[in-house]
Order: sequence, then C-alpha cells, then structure tokens
Amino acid sequence: MSAATDPSGGVSAVAEPRRRGAAVEATVLDTTIALLAERGAAITVDDIAAASGVHKTTIYRRFETRELLVAAAIRRLGEQVVPPVDATDPRAALETLAVSVAAALRSPQAGNILRAAIAASAATPELVALADEFFRDRYELAREPLQRLVDAGVIRRDLDPIIVWEQIVNPMHVRTLCGRPTSDDAARQLVELAVRGARP
Repeated sequence: MSAATDPSGGVSAVAEPRRRGAAVEATVLDTTIALLAERGAAITVDDIAAASGVHKTTIYRRFETRELLVAAAIRRLGEQVVPPVDATDPRAALETLAVSVAAALRSPQAGNILRAAIAASAATPELVALADEFFRDRYELAREPLQRLVDAGVIRRDLDPIIVWEQIVNPMHVRTLCGRPTSDDAARQLVELAVRGARP
C-alpha cells in the first residue's frame, strides 16, 4: 500500500491535507494576481485574505512576508504555456516569441502587474535575486533560436544571444509602463532591428 492511498483505493489521510494545502496556496496566489492586476502593488495581505477567503495566519504560514507572496504570485503568472514556434526557422521562432510577449503585455492589467513586480523585487536582496531568476528564465526561452542564428552567421559570435533578446523585449516593458502597448507589428520590427544590429 502506498502512502498516498488507503486499501480501498481512496486518498489517504496523508495525501488529503497536502492536496488541500496545494489548493489553498493556488487560491491565494491566483487572488494575489487578480488584485495586483486591479490595484497594483499597494495591496495588503489583509486584502488578499478578504478576497480569497483564506485566513491571514494561513497565508503567513506559507509566505513569510507580503513581498515574498507577491514574488510567488508573479512567478506563477510567468509559468504560462510557451507558444509553439517554427523549429525550422529561427527568425520566425523569434518573431513568434516576441509577438507572444507583446500580446501578454497588452492586457489592461499588465502595467499594474509589471509595476508590482518591480516594487517587490526592489524590497530585499533576496527578492532582487528572485526577480533576476524569473526574468532570466523567461529570457532563456529565446536562447535556442538566437543561437541558431549565431551558428548560421546571421548574428555575431561575440555577442551574448540573451543580450540580443533583451533589445527586443525590454522596450516592450518600458512601453507598457508608459501606457503605450506594443502591437504585433511593432514586436516584429523590434526583432528586425535587434537582428540587423547584431549582424557580423
């Protein structure tokens, strides 16, 4: 008999609290994301507790500070499905990724969430490290198509491919913060400018 099931095949007394705990955590994180989108970084743990129906003490057992909770919520938001890309055409793959980022940043709530991410990441050295890890993981999505462009001689070999990708997505972040969303066509133009500027 496994630790997760009883003899009748049901969920054991060990597994059930874990499942409930995971469900509570998901509720708290999803509520935090919704409140960040609506109100920005000014939300409090009291706000989250009231909106989620989860007691504040329970929230603090899982997240020691409001900043850690916000960081976890933003990380959860970033765990989205990567759009399918053209495996045979690295330039098309880059454009697909850039357009997907632009589309995500065009949501009405994107500016509030981005500001909250910046505010949370600046709170402590630990959160700065978490934010760096979050963005680094997102940027790694573009490494493979960019490396293929390097191997094909389209991009200089002395350049870090991630720096090239930053030239594409960082302007989108700035535009979002300034209330100027990036269109799909503008995203493709950013790809063109970055790739052209990185040519040998």
